[in-house]
Formats: sequence, C-alpha cells, structure tokens
Amino acid sequence: MRKIGVIFPSRGLVFSETADELLQNLKNYNHRIFFSHSKSIPECFNEPLNRALEDKDITHIWFVEDDMVLPPDTLEKMILADKAVVTYDYPVNGEGRGSILEIKNRVIYCGTGCLLVKKEVFNEIERPVFRTNVRWNLKNFGEFIKLTSHHAEEKGYGLHDVNFCMELYKLDIPIHRLDVKLGQRKLVSLGKAGSNNGAHVVKIWKKVIKNELIKQVRKWPIEKTGNLTTVITPSGEVMLSRDHAKKLIKKGLASKAPKRPVVVDWTGYYEALGRTDNL
Repeated sequence: MRKIGVIFPSRGLVFSETADELLQNLKNYNHRIFFSHSKSIPECFNEPLNRALEDKDITHIWFVEDDMVLPPDTLEKMILADKAVVTYDYPVNGEGRGSILEIKNRVIYCGTGCLLVKKEVFNEIERPVFRTNVRWNLKNFGEFIKLTSHHAEEKGYGLHDVNFCMELYKLDIPIHRLDVKLGQRKLVSLGKAGSNNGAHVVKIWKKVIKNELIKQVRKWPIEKTGNLTTVITPSGEVMLSRDHAKKLIKKGLASKAPKRPVVVDWTGYYEALGRTDNL
C-alpha cells in the first residue's frame, strides 16, 4: 500500500495557503508529515528525511518547501507519472529563472520545492543525502556544456538540491519533469499589528522562463579545448591533454568519452566528500 512521507522544512513560519494546499493534496493518500523547524540547510532536509526513511511503510518521499503554490492535483500527477524521481519547474527569482537545468531533454538538476522520490532511491545514496560543501560551475564549450565541481569554501545559498541531483545523475537515475509549472509565494510585508485587517502582503511568482540559465550559458564565449580531450576515468569524465589521455587509455586506466551534450568533471566533488579512492 502506498504511503507518502512528506518532508516539510520551515524557517519557523509557514504560508498558510501552502499548508492548506498541501493537506488538500494529501487527503486521498496515506501519509505522514515530517516537519523541520528553524534548522539551517542542509539539516532542515536531512533530519526529517532520516526520520521518514525509518518508517518501513513509506513508499514515496515528497519534498515540499513552505512557500510553494500547489494546485489540487499536484501530488496526483506526480504519483501517476510512476517514475523514480518527479519534479515540476518553478521560479527561483522574480525575473522568472526556473529551478531546472535541462540539456537535450535530460534534467541535470532541479530544486527541492516540489520533488517526489521513490523511497528505494535512497538505498543507492550514502548519508548524509543532502550536502552543501560542493559547488558547480558551468562552462560553454560550444558542442557541449561542462559542469565542473569544486569545494564550496565560501558560504552560499542552497547547493543541497544541486548536489543531490548530481548524485542522481552519477547513478544514472533520471529526473522526470512534468509540464505544469508551479508558483512560489514571497512575503512583501507583515500585516500591521493591532489592526482588524492585519493580513500579510504576499505576492506569487508565476513567471517561469524554461531553461533560462542554459540559454544564458550558451551566450557566453566558447571555451577552447585546444590540446585537450575528454576521457572517462574511475572518478568520472575529465578533460586532459591528448598525450596524457592516450597514456591512460593505453594502460587501461581511462577510456575515450563519446561525444555528448554534457561533460561532468567530478574531481572537486570527490575531493570535497573525501572520496580519494575515486581520484
């Protein structure tokens, strides 16, 4: 029997309309909500997720952030898709940048605003599931886009969602994007205290420019590969000099990478996670 484990992180306040929409979506499903209050990222995701994974009856994990706009059939459509990982696109800023990076019809990463994951997926991922110590850069090489990982020494917002999705990408677990776009609520101002009409002023971001980020990346100057080529090593795809690549291939330590629209350099990723055995 299907049971939904809802991961619902909050800074301490929740948009009441989001809470109402969440409950409306869940009313026809066996479910359990795992709240997280006033914890920083990534613990606001890891802590309730760990509790949810201990429930043997849960079959799906639904990540919902406390400012999302959830139409009544949001969860139903995700369940009916019957995929390992299902998401919707939604705006992450007021200009309409979407939460999804998609290249050649493959979702590379997405946000955690509304994300449904079958529980067995987490059997493939080591703990902690969500991390913020790796940052990813995009580079335009014309024929392909390269993602380069490095240790995130400087503080930044998020990163947990991208790193989770890159782990899925490495495991070749696809993320299925539904065509409907969701909205996101933002607090404009607090209602005036001591007033009978003290409602907070809330606006909704609705505009989503599909793949706006990748469109911007493709406008960047094209990086020159020069004497470099891409090979596949135990740590993933790496760009090396052609002479070095030939030596590794001859020794059986690497293989020539096929042409593809995305190249991922995992070196910094493994270094940040302390996986020296993969280097």
